[in-house]
Amino acid sequence: MANFLTVENSLSASGPPGRTGSLKKSPSANIFVNPIAGGGKCSKKYRTVVHKLREAGVVCNVMTSQYPGHITRVASELAARGHKTFIACGGDGTVNELINGIAGTETAMGIVPLGTGNDFATNMGISKDINLACAIIKERRVKEIDLVRVNDDRFFAGVGCLGFDAEVAAFAGRKRKDGSNPFLLHIMGGILKFVSYKPKTVELRFDGHRYFGDIFLVAFGNTRTYARGMMITPQAVSDDASLDICVVRKMPRWKILSIFPSVYKGAHLNSEEITLHRAGAVYVQSMKPMDLYADGDFMTTTPFRLEVVPKYLKVIVAPSSS
Repeated sequence: MANFLTVENSLSASGPPGRTGSLKKSPSANIFVNPIAGGGKCSKKYRTVVHKLREAGVVCNVMTSQYPGHITRVASELAARGHKTFIACGGDGTVNELINGIAGTETAMGIVPLGTGNDFATNMGISKDINLACAIIKERRVKEIDLVRVNDDRFFAGVGCLGFDAEVAAFAGRKRKDGSNPFLLHIMGGILKFVSYKPKTVELRFDGHRYFGDIFLVAFGNTRTYARGMMITPQAVSDDASLDICVVRKMPRWKILSIFPSVYKGAHLNSEEITLHRAGAVYVQSMKPMDLYADGDFMTTTPFRLEVVPKYLKVIVAPSSS
């Protein structure tokens, strides 16, 4: 079992889980903290989160992540014991770890966005303001959303990427150290990879259709945005049992640069080199091995299969998203 930093009372292996329902009736939450999220910002701000929730009458049990996969393991153990409310303090990677511990359970996930991108929280209508995020958690409005299953063992809830963006994410991951600025690493990686990147040949099979050709990138969206607000799959809906697939084909560098600003409004879909497809599942393979990254983390390498699992995650969302 994990080492818990106890704030108000401790969790024991036999401790009683909170009751189902609003935090007003059962004011208890397990808070999962990623201390390196946001370039270390999370380690400095999560105590404010705990303070705000305690003021609202929520009993907080805090676990600080010690290694990759730690949150997933502990969350899975506690969800199996019937604990009902988990809070992710961190960014998209922290959220993804928590999701992989509670997917398909009755546990609901709240989020206080303290990471670099925080795209999933934004798509759920959750404010980056700690006070507002904590107010959303206290109200505990729960929405069931879809998850994307990667092969048979992992999930993501936001956007997966293959090609250029995945190589940038891999670069940033290799260079990252405690205290480094993740956003600057992605900027640096984007510049370096843009100069050296060569289009890759992939095959996509979905709903009886086939795409085969050279791509700059492919994005698989359960939500609309990634990379701090890029609307790569602007029509994606998180509870429609479908995955939006944005294929950006090979094109000259100057044209990529001319299209790039339009991604922030979703207008890149007007380009003839970019197509959007929708499917419940997709099989992907490539001429050479390619990495799939999703929600900031490495998922798998080609070949792989993605499948939408409808309403497989309970999320505490803002009123406008419920």
